[in-house]
Amino acid sequence: MNNLQRNIWIFGATGFIGQALFEHLAANTPHRLFLLLHRKTLFRKYEGYNTFMGSLSDFDDSLFERYPPDVIFHLARFSGSNTLTRRLASLKGAKANQRLVEVLKRLDKPPVVVYVSGSLMYGSQKEGTFATEDFPLTPTAYAEYYIRGELPWIQAQEKGTLDIRFARPGWIVGSSSWFREFFWNYYLKTGNVPYYGDGSQLMSVVSLPDCARLIARLAAKGAQRQNLNIFSMAPLSQKMFSEMLAGKLNAATVRIPKQDLLRRYGKTVASALTSSTPLATLYPEWYEDFQPLTPDLETVFDDVLAHLKNK
Repeated sequence: MNNLQRNIWIFGATGFIGQALFEHLAANTPHRLFLLLHRKTLFRKYEGYNTFMGSLSDFDDSLFERYPPDVIFHLARFSGSNTLTRRLASLKGAKANQRLVEVLKRLDKPPVVVYVSGSLMYGSQKEGTFATEDFPLTPTAYAEYYIRGELPWIQAQEKGTLDIRFARPGWIVGSSSWFREFFWNYYLKTGNVPYYGDGSQLMSVVSLPDCARLIARLAAKGAQRQNLNIFSMAPLSQKMFSEMLAGKLNAATVRIPKQDLLRRYGKTVASALTSSTPLATLYPEWYEDFQPLTPDLETVFDDVLAHLKNK
């Protein structure tokens, strides 16, 4: 994105990744930001920006005629808490996204669309295999549901009708989402840091701020219809991840067998926490000149734990 002012839309600006992306763009871009917000939002944070109420299902597409998008960051996803609601959410998402694809195709100048997906789209990898951007999609866990909602974008990219770029982050470490739910909260309750399954599954890790910066970079510097795996350090086993976290907390680690996960949370969560999803990239030059804000996992833990303890 050059120095000329452009219209940047963010769908999902109030979510886990979306908030970090909004904060990065608000602080580092001269462009005009347009945000699609839902009704439960704390609006004070977004004062001074162009905000619109609604969801993907009822979005007023005439707004694109008034404020033509140059870039759309798509982080909005319908979610569910069990098999039935996730399936219904994926169908709802597919319908809304297909509508949006058709709207964009009719614009005089369709925008760049950066769709934020995830590494679970590649499935769990065998030992010694690293997923690159050209890997076939064999979704597991939550991605088994999410892919239905993403399919309109995948098909549009394959047909070349729109410039769609998929960002697929690995394990994003922040003070919310999976880290808080399955590691921090467990530590608060028990005084121990868990690892799940046998702990050998590999994780490609990125901090939340660096994830947002790389997503923004994909729009600014990426080629047409280029995808990017997002991570900032070499993969490590979940057991090693937990041991490093435990060291920061002066705690012990504890193994949670997969059968205990299945019993408590069900198949989807168990698959997500025990899948091995190491990432590699076809574009190493993207990382050669990228300076992470948090270059190693110890620094990531320092930042995130300080935030959680302050809460």
